[in-house]
Amino acid sequence: MLKSWKRTTAVTILSLIVMIAASLTALAAGERTFETVSGAKVKISNIIETRQIEDVGYGETMYVVQAPVKITFEGELLTEETWVAKWEDEESLEYVEIVNNSVTLTDPVEYGIFPAFKGENRSDNKPILLLVVDGKQPVDTSKETESLMAKPASAKVVVNGKEVVFEAYNINGNNYFKLRDLAMALNGSEKSFAVDWDSKANAISLKSATKYTPVGNELALSESSTPQKAAETSSTIFLDGKEVTFVAYKINGNNYFKLRDVAQAFNIGVNWIQETKTIGIDTSADYKEE
Repeated sequence: MLKSWKRTTAVTILSLIVMIAASLTALAAGERTFETVSGAKVKISNIIETRQIEDVGYGETMYVVQAPVKITFEGELLTEETWVAKWEDEESLEYVEIVNNSVTLTDPVEYGIFPAFKGENRSDNKPILLLVVDGKQPVDTSKETESLMAKPASAKVVVNGKEVVFEAYNINGNNYFKLRDLAMALNGSEKSFAVDWDSKANAISLKSATKYTPVGNELALSESSTPQKAAETSSTIFLDGKEVTFVAYKINGNNYFKLRDVAQAFNIGVNWIQETKTIGIDTSADYKEE
């Protein structure tokens, strides 16, 4: 019964993954660590690229990994709740057995990693989507040549009851804001956060409950009202000293973060008012999922 339910649910989830969208960001092959809500870690080896997909509720990023791929779970893993699903088509789904908190993937198909550790529910963590490719074969990127385009966001934004004008963009149906603009707009509130940039390490450091120090160009607006090219940022991101994963893009030299990711990270209330096409940001409220 449990396996049948797991199979049906995972097929439903993974079948929602649509065709890979146009943009592709190449990475040097290497290991990447994903941290769960409880601080446990999932380490994945041989990541060579990231590809952007349409977000249908399970994330916008699929990682291209080169076989053999080792996945290591660091923490007290709930093996009955954790899935490593191997998806070849809508009718064919298998589960890869986890042995001693690790698994090795070799077949060149798509996989979904659904981790759950002690103190967590599986739904607490975003799935990690993988496309395994044969290490002997080059990755076919012939259909991935167009740049991802970010459209100027038209929604009005109200922060703690006051309208604030941002230069924001919409990508795949989600609103992205310049990180320093958000930090400036929230400065002085109970959800203030600091932003530091380490150019040598190519790293962004965020610190919660800390006054933001302006650098001089916050909330500046350009004269452009046309779509702009967007590329996934290659910077490492730290939140209160711990490496975290955000979906972020570089547009015209600036890093833009998904508003709801930032709101969730700092527990900021965000809501959408359909009647007035308004995004409400309330630092006195807690973050709630849509």
